[in-house]
Amino acid sequence: MAQERLKEILAFANNKGGVGKTTTVLNVAAALLAQDKNLRILCIDLDSQCSLSSLLGWNDKQAKARNTQDAALNKLKEERYKLDRQAASELKDVADRRLLTVADALRDAETMHLPVYKAREGLFYVPASDTLTDIDPDLHAQMQSKLVLRELCQTDLHYMDQLYPDIDPELSHDEHIEYIEDDFDYVLIDCAPALSETVYNALGVATGLIVPVELSSLSVEGIGKMVNAYMKVKKKLNKDIAMRGLLIGMADERSNVSKDTLQYIRDAYGDITFNTVVHLSSKIKESQYVPTDIFTYEGLPTGRTKAERKEQIAKKTRAYQDFWAFTEELRKSYKED
Repeated sequence: MAQERLKEILAFANNKGGVGKTTTVLNVAAALLAQDKNLRILCIDLDSQCSLSSLLGWNDKQAKARNTQDAALNKLKEERYKLDRQAASELKDVADRRLLTVADALRDAETMHLPVYKAREGLFYVPASDTLTDIDPDLHAQMQSKLVLRELCQTDLHYMDQLYPDIDPELSHDEHIEYIEDDFDYVLIDCAPALSETVYNALGVATGLIVPVELSSLSVEGIGKMVNAYMKVKKKLNKDIAMRGLLIGMADERSNVSKDTLQYIRDAYGDITFNTVVHLSSKIKESQYVPTDIFTYEGLPTGRTKAERKEQIAKKTRAYQDFWAFTEELRKSYKED
């Protein structure tokens, strides 16, 4: 088992919605893997809209689970007099089981574990649930309501595809997943658009915060609130968290408003703003319709040398190039720390 391979737990948060948090998490995860196929990435979806979970295959996973449940129920009905007690019990377990989400784990951290599912080689996720909308009372009932996710991240994980191999038999089940710090290089957390208890849980476990920002007045107004929340968390809750920076996304610099807003952000928050700007692209929407990330959708660079790969990337869409460049900038920042 690899020891202490975890480099960073990154929370992507902004109390303003529609700034591209989910798109950013998905494509940063994909870019990390495209730049180093040996990495293992875990995405945690803390947004009740479940968009990241859906993009990573959660809807298909649930559909396959329902199919196996229906098959077990049908066999129980049709062959109930032919089955021995053990076989009937096993079928009943399949029929009664439920795929767990992050909400199930957050409701009772003392007895539950984070349920991890595989999306593809190197990429894993903990899915969200619409029940996250009313999770706060369950969090408040626990000893440290803003550190429940941290507690879960420090205990062993449940690799659900290994527990239920009949749901996705095409996936490899020889993965060894036990602890986050030993089995993943990066953890990326997609937060809800609010300063809720779940967001504070993300900040409570994160080692780094990235604030995606859109070039609009409402998005800019949210920056100050997010920075203040970060400072409070660092002072009172999690001294290890660092402000990785603001990521300007969904940018259309053709308009004067966008240009002025970009300049304001550079002037006011330049010391904590990434150099890379992610521009608007119809290819992002097309890729999510598939659903997949921009790199899988447009194709990975295949050049043998760095120069060849750079030449291939230069022929891709602006958003492809931007997410690639941002991920390189992010990885480079670790070397400079």
